[in-house]
Amino acid sequence: MTESVVAGRGIDGLRQAVAGEVLVDGDPGYADAGRVMMAAGRPQVIVRCAGASDVVAALAYAETLDLPIAVRSGGHHAAGFSTTDGGVLIDVRPMDEVRVLPDGVVRVGTGASWGEVAGRLSKVGLAISSGDTASVGVGGLMAGGGIGWMVRKHGLAIDNVVSAEVVTADGAVRRVDAVSEPELFWGLRGAAGSLGVVTSYDIAAVHQPTVHYGTLLYPWTQAEQVLAGWAEYLAEAPEELTSSLQLAPTMMADRQVPVAVMVCVAGDAERRDAIIEPLRHLGSLLTEKVAEVPYAEVFSDMSMPADWRPRIRNGFFDEWSTDVAGRLLDARPRIPGLAVEIRALGGAFGAMPADGTAFAHRDARFMVNSVLMGSPEQQGKQPKAFDNLWRSLKPDGAYLNFLSDPTDADLDVCYPASHRKRLAALKQSVDPGHVFRSALTVPPRPEWTGGRRHLMRWAMRSRR
Repeated sequence: MTESVVAGRGIDGLRQAVAGEVLVDGDPGYADAGRVMMAAGRPQVIVRCAGASDVVAALAYAETLDLPIAVRSGGHHAAGFSTTDGGVLIDVRPMDEVRVLPDGVVRVGTGASWGEVAGRLSKVGLAISSGDTASVGVGGLMAGGGIGWMVRKHGLAIDNVVSAEVVTADGAVRRVDAVSEPELFWGLRGAAGSLGVVTSYDIAAVHQPTVHYGTLLYPWTQAEQVLAGWAEYLAEAPEELTSSLQLAPTMMADRQVPVAVMVCVAGDAERRDAIIEPLRHLGSLLTEKVAEVPYAEVFSDMSMPADWRPRIRNGFFDEWSTDVAGRLLDARPRIPGLAVEIRALGGAFGAMPADGTAFAHRDARFMVNSVLMGSPEQQGKQPKAFDNLWRSLKPDGAYLNFLSDPTDADLDVCYPASHRKRLAALKQSVDPGHVFRSALTVPPRPEWTGGRRHLMRWAMRSRR
């Protein structure tokens, strides 16, 4: 019924078929809904979905006109994947439910932000290992894995998923878990954006009312020493400690910005101070601002000038090396807009088998995330030096959420060969027409050579 209404009446039919809003150019809210952090899209139509049935209708409309689709929640992806020019934008933000189920499981709509989730769960003393930015959407973070402030204690956000509701390319609404459609459940945990539109996750929360969280600052002149000591400690530190080391950009000005060691300690409150203690002796400590806070308060937020287009790259490293450290420290004064964050992994993150989820990089002990700040005009020739830096670092893998200018080669770095082969077979099963596609999507096997409209019609017929 939905398909025939949408097909027969265009935009009017789409508006009739959905419970949420349908926006086109000129409607109030259209520009804001199409604009995301890294791009300002011009969708032909935006469907602000109130539920899974609205997603089905949006897919049917896209099939009717043979239009590409994009899916947005928080709109933070570094490559601007969450908007489109001339296509159908499926906006899941109205689906922002946060509901505690029995046994500490929380049903979270993919349109909620992680700040909202943490704030609501804080009221009952619960927490979910998730990202570190309040306005990031649940759907976007989960699509790539979810690296946050409790990753060493409780793993990635996807590691705690019990089940998920997903709308696949054929318009089917599926509830999947480890027993029901286990292969799709495997794929959704690390490659969800290429397999369908997830509308909600059931996630196992933990009792974690507070954490010890804050920053220790050291002089830039001791950066080499501090980084070496930090990496040595974090390689074997208790899993309750999640930490990152941050090298702020010089931005053509002060090159003596302190080195920041960020810490978040979960678990037993009585052990937390002792776990932090070795980090107080990495060099000449300038200041320490670490306190016990509700977990919801560790989420920061981000904003930037409208004309900025940061260039973002990252890499996983199975072992830390003085060569990588030296290249990063040498690059910072040479590339004025360069910001570097080194995150420690291991612990619960590495306890998951490498083939346990579509996210693969469980042997990684560190992740380097780097951002070239500024507008294209401000960056000038710096992008070339930035890219040359990354060619020299030779990481062991990459995280698809932190890539602003992905290439075909990046797809291979995000998913090793065994995972690409398995994802291609899964893609062939649930999305053979490559409806959900981006530069970081493993295509079906064999790649579909027919038109999208033909595929969607076949898919709709197959479920009648």
